[in-house]
Amino acid sequence: MPDTVRMRLTGDRLPLRHRAPELAERARRATLGRARQLYGAHGVPAVLSGHDGGVPRRGHAHAFWLPEDADADGRIDHLTVHVPAMDGVALAALLAADIAVRGRRESWRAHWHWIGRSRDRDAPGVLLRPCAAWTSLTPYVGPWHEKPRFSQADMLRRECRERGLPPPLAIDAAGGDAREPAAPRWRWRRSAPPGAGRGSRWRLVFGAPVPGPLALGYGCHFGLGLFRAVRDDG
Repeated sequence: MPDTVRMRLTGDRLPLRHRAPELAERARRATLGRARQLYGAHGVPAVLSGHDGGVPRRGHAHAFWLPEDADADGRIDHLTVHVPAMDGVALAALLAADIAVRGRRESWRAHWHWIGRSRDRDAPGVLLRPCAAWTSLTPYVGPWHEKPRFSQADMLRRECRERGLPPPLAIDAAGGDAREPAAPRWRWRRSAPPGAGRGSRWRLVFGAPVPGPLALGYGCHFGLGLFRAVRDDG
């Protein structure tokens, strides 16, 4: 069963890169709306919504909505939807038709052009395929309280362990101020950890290639804490 659908975004003025979490959430809403049309209000796949009976799902088996600026022009042109626990119903909803994503005063369409498994070596882009070295594409926001003996680097180690990833051989700051804005303010909710409006950037190196996509921290299902593969890792 495929676990990833990659979509192209089209429109007159594509959204700027810093709007990644906003676009991800709007794309999720549009997809869930399509799923309700197909399956009814009670038939929306939990692996897409991230909720079981209105209760948020624990863990990370549900969908990651990951915007990407593939041509590095400052505007988001792709959306990767990765669902570790993908099933046929969820896949059918993603492939049913183009998704109409509406912004504040603009709209875009997302249409799929690749479907497969993220660990496939022919997977497109820098978010997928196994790699040993990864560097931040979007700011990482720690999901726990930061303490003198529990830094963001410690949080990254803990998250890797809890996700079943090998322990990183190196965790290095990759530039960007620790006070860097992580996303527009509207995205943050009451459940956000302290300092959730700010983030930092990192480079992770593992002893062996790990499969993408790699998204960690608060907001990771909506494009925050997203890493890209570094191809010079040897």
